[in-house]
Amino acid sequence: MNLPFQKKLILFSGLGLIGLFLFGWLGAYPLFNKIRAASQEYLSNQETLIKLNQRESLAKELEKDYQEREDDLAELAEVLLTSEETVGFISNLEIITQKTNNFFEIKTISPYAPLTDDEERPFLNFQISLWGDFGSLLLFLANLENNPYPPYRLVEIDNLTIQRLAVKDLARFDFPLKAGDLETILSIKIYTQ
Repeated sequence: MNLPFQKKLILFSGLGLIGLFLFGWLGAYPLFNKIRAASQEYLSNQETLIKLNQRESLAKELEKDYQEREDDLAELAEVLLTSEETVGFISNLEIITQKTNNFFEIKTISPYAPLTDDEERPFLNFQISLWGDFGSLLLFLANLENNPYPPYRLVEIDNLTIQRLAVKDLARFDFPLKAGDLETILSIKIYTQ
């Protein structure tokens, strides 16, 4: 069978194109898969780099913030009462009481230390009985809050009970009180180091 030259040319060209297409498809398809996998890996790595850059900038920001607040932290440590200063604080309470024309007695002092870091700071709990008139009580509380003695600024009044004294109550005291004066029971927390 003799095919004319033109038909042979078309047949060989068609077979050549089919062969070229098969070769390209078999050779290029794995290459396209590799390119697709590489591009997905590139995008994944790009996201990882963005996250790392965000963490790095956050770390730098936190470090800068810490350095700015380091002085504040040092000052805060000075505000907390040390165990050596407890006696000084009690003496200071006596001075405030005398200055505000009150009489006082410390009923109990109990320390509290947290069991874990999640709990609040350690403190001393003072339970104090205070006697005097209402104005003197207010002066005592104001002086306690604004106490300049080595800074006891971290003071919290935890509980406050006030009772008016009658004439029959005055006999149990050996200091001068008058009917209508107040007996106040305070629980004071002083945060310690």
